[in-house]
Amino acid sequence: MDVAILTYHALPQLEPYDACLLPALTALGLDARPVIWDDPAMDWRTVRLALVRNTWDSHLRRDAFVAWADKVGRLTQLQNPAPVLRWNTHKAYLRELEEKGVAVTPTVWVRQGDTLDVGALAAERGWDTVVLKPAVSAGALKTHIFPRAEADAATARVAALAREGDVMVQPYLTTFEKEGERSYIYFDGAFSHAVHRPPTLADAPRGFSKPVAFTPENPAELRLAESVLEAVGQPLLYARVDVATDNAGQPRLQELEVTEPSLFLSLDAGAADRMARAIAAKL
Repeated sequence: MDVAILTYHALPQLEPYDACLLPALTALGLDARPVIWDDPAMDWRTVRLALVRNTWDSHLRRDAFVAWADKVGRLTQLQNPAPVLRWNTHKAYLRELEEKGVAVTPTVWVRQGDTLDVGALAAERGWDTVVLKPAVSAGALKTHIFPRAEADAATARVAALAREGDVMVQPYLTTFEKEGERSYIYFDGAFSHAVHRPPTLADAPRGFSKPVAFTPENPAELRLAESVLEAVGQPLLYARVDVATDNAGQPRLQELEVTEPSLFLSLDAGAADRMARAIAAKL
């Protein structure tokens, strides 16, 4: 097999947005097939390149996932590489990027086992509403929004989350409700396409309901996305840079998704072909 496109048991044929990658690779003469990432019967030595795509249970078993990536990366070419996956699956990478000058949404970090007085923090920072989330999570799992008036409940929730792992506390960006996030997608360092995404939290107010492709017109956001990739300092086969507008009207990095993000290939006519060519160049 040339390319194993890695997914998980609930999506054995890939998610609909990414399924068009299979025929794009076939058109280049490559044998590409979906493979469940943790299939114990899989012999990774028979694969030329293993491409992490829809491994959407990896955050539930991060230790097992990064150990698996280390193993597979020794047996075949893994993209993105195992050290990148380990780094990106704990959101402390955002702190590293901020230290390199990237404009990241302000974040207070609570280490596992620690506590935080959310009311005092909100008063000090002038945050009317806060967002709490685990540092290892995906798809808004265990993410909570609390107004300052419910600071005691927020403090209790931080303590509960911190019993399980590190926690992030951020201001709630009200622009999410109308603007959502803008995702800038890159293949092998080159910009491919952009997608406008609604808020992830199911109960959050939203101005639109489904992801839609758009033509980037905001130079500040494009510069921010480029600065994120420059700060990483190593080639990435695929990357999705998620940007949102903060409460002062400035673009901020929300996430750098280089593990298993949806790349919304089907929303752009040439995206699947561009990614397929980037994969072929690695072989």
